[in-house]
Amino acid sequence: MKKSSKLKKYTELFLRNLEKFLAPGVSIKTKIYPVESQGAVFEFIFNRDGDRTVEFLQVMPTVGHVLSVVPQRMIGGNIKGVTFGGTNIYMEGDRLLLIKGEDDQNNWDGNAVNDDVRRVASTSQGGK
Repeated sequence: MKKSSKLKKYTELFLRNLEKFLAPGVSIKTKIYPVESQGAVFEFIFNRDGDRTVEFLQVMPTVGHVLSVVPQRMIGGNIKGVTFGGTNIYMEGDRLLLIKGEDDQNNWDGNAVNDDVRRVASTSQGGK
């Protein structure tokens, strides 16, 4: 997914819905990694310094290419050819990586945003 308007809209809705679950004083800095092929990667960095910037990074060929340059411990080795389906969540420290593996409209609409936020909130609360 490399349509900046769709990536921006998804980010706005995601942040608006996720902020309901944040502790007071917590902000989210966002990095958006558009992908030439299917999907995109969002890096949400939780902070207490009020940083709410949203940054679009360079379009990369695949999600695997993004994950090879973003610090993460989820997948090792040569991951440039790895593919993902649906929405994948990886939480580590003060960061959340949200990996969208497909460009299907159903993965990017308002219902998908709500489902993704519910999954993140549930995961961060220990699956409750």
